[in-house]
Amino acid sequence: MIVVAREYGQLGNRLWLYAHAIAAAEEYGVSVANPCFNEYANLFPRTARDPWCRYPLATEFDQESPIVSSRHRALLSQSTYLAAKSMYLARFRRFPAHVLRLRNDQSLDMTSPAFEKMAKSNRHTMLLGWLFRCQSFLEKHATKIRDHFQLHESDQIAIDRFLSPIQSEADLVVGVHIRHGDYATFLGGRYFFPVSDYVAAMHEIQQQLAPRRVAFMVCSNAEHDAGDFHGLNVHFGPGHLLHDMYAFAKTDLIIGPPSTYTGWAAFYGNVPRKELDRDRGPIDLKTLQSTILGRPAA
Repeated sequence: MIVVAREYGQLGNRLWLYAHAIAAAEEYGVSVANPCFNEYANLFPRTARDPWCRYPLATEFDQESPIVSSRHRALLSQSTYLAAKSMYLARFRRFPAHVLRLRNDQSLDMTSPAFEKMAKSNRHTMLLGWLFRCQSFLEKHATKIRDHFQLHESDQIAIDRFLSPIQSEADLVVGVHIRHGDYATFLGGRYFFPVSDYVAAMHEIQQQLAPRRVAFMVCSNAEHDAGDFHGLNVHFGPGHLLHDMYAFAKTDLIIGPPSTYTGWAAFYGNVPRKELDRDRGPIDLKTLQSTILGRPAA
């Protein structure tokens, strides 16, 4: 069993780490436990009733099982982390479990023969860190990963109802992620762009996609004035962490700064994404036009 033993970041980061662990487990024929998905587990039907957030879905939990309390989840997450950390510091790194710890600047390739050997052994493999990755396995097992992270029916219905009138009045819907708040200081503000930069990019996109009618769905972690988007057909997103993310997944194109949040939306919905960068120059959609225009109607 692969055990994610440390909380790392917010929803986007947690989903990516969990997804890569699932991809490796699927490839090697083992299971995953991720108690460190705790704050977000209740957002997804396949993790809401399992305190360990296992993959494949644990057979003893079904739709009749009670939702696990936040307190119970927090205690389990912290206990798992402390157990793994204690074993690592005491140099019990191969027995009674394999314990792998990464610094923030380190990564580990889970497609390697060494990791495969650990994963298939009779001992748990406990992951302490962020960049445990297996991109080729992720692509291979993408359908099963997406299935695991489907939404509760009520959430999906709410998202579809929100998007339906926007989609009916436009040929293409472009998701715009304005990441302010924490990005003012993240990496020295490298990916913090004023609203005017987003508006300029949106106008560039609108011009390149003409004569098609383009609507923009803007989601942000800060408040913005509709008057800032003059000349654009703009709709502000649902305003809910999960609904914004999964609404992005149903657009035709996503733009915004580098972020695991929109990265997940692009992966889940198989949506093209264009990242903004301070030195980006004008937006150029030439390489993406066929992908954008060839997407089926939502």
